[in-house]
Amino acid sequence: MATRALIGMIETDAAGNQVLTSTYNHYDGYPDSLGVALNRHYDEPQSAKRISNQGYISFLDPDSGAIDAKNKDRAGKDSLPDDFEEAMKEIHSIADSMGADYVYLYDFDAADWLDSTNSSGAMINKFRGSGVDDQFNSYEDDPDSPLGIPGDNALGLEEENMDNKVVGDTSSVVRDAERALEGKPNLDIYIDSLTNDIRLNGDDAYLDYGDDDWMEDFSEYIADRSDMNESLKNTFQHRAGIIK
Repeated sequence: MATRALIGMIETDAAGNQVLTSTYNHYDGYPDSLGVALNRHYDEPQSAKRISNQGYISFLDPDSGAIDAKNKDRAGKDSLPDDFEEAMKEIHSIADSMGADYVYLYDFDAADWLDSTNSSGAMINKFRGSGVDDQFNSYEDDPDSPLGIPGDNALGLEEENMDNKVVGDTSSVVRDAERALEGKPNLDIYIDSLTNDIRLNGDDAYLDYGDDDWMEDFSEYIADRSDMNESLKNTFQHRAGIIK
């Protein structure tokens, strides 16, 4: 378990439809880690395209940009509504199916990665007025857009969509985790999150896990929860005027 995230970019296919290409990120998806890594190492359009097409990332190193991937998967290809707000709601749904806490979208205008918590309202507010918003308004009027005009398929989108993932029986994987982690504090919280992750994304990422892998995953999950709780605590204290 960890702080999961969707990494994505919006492109135009041959028919002029706007399509989200997305990659699942498993560990350290919060802005101080994944956001730093994306903007430090994958801020150019072509590198942004590569990372969006990665499909599955276990961890993206903010210092080196190195990709650690314990699983292989194809990038998601999802058609979006033409309306900006409806598109953000659709992206929220896609990210939610991954169990993602954060969403990162590439802004071609600023050559920058934008981040938001995984809420349609938060994404609408955060991405409004950005290059992401412009992508839903300017294709016909701006032939010099880095994405090209509708039908140009400038960045080479694949035409086919991924099949929906098939989710299998979670019981054996969960039993393995419970056995390997027996006696650990907060194990029930971890198991609930693990069960939900398998329900949403399937169990392929866990099939080869040994005891050491479960220990590492558990430790990452607990650490991420602690970091997130501390961040939320500081935010609330700041808003309340307790801290400056």
